[in-house]
Amino acid sequence: KNFQSKQQEAIYNFIEKNGQIVTAEVEELLGVKQRRARKILKEMVEGGLLRKIGAAKNTHYILTERK
Repeated sequence: KNFQSKQQEAIYNFIEKNGQIVTAEVEELLGVKQRRARKILKEMVEGGLLRKIGAAKNTHYILTERK
């Protein structure tokens, strides 16, 4: 996989292990604020690594190759 950062790789590995991730888990995993967590997730969705499911408080992210 082509990760743009160690942060993206950490998120990807977390989802591989747990099936999905939410913004709060990204904040905790990486020690970043919500704004930064959302930016990284958005970049990963745009890069085709993740798929965004749901909206607002129910948003979570999964790996694109999982159906």
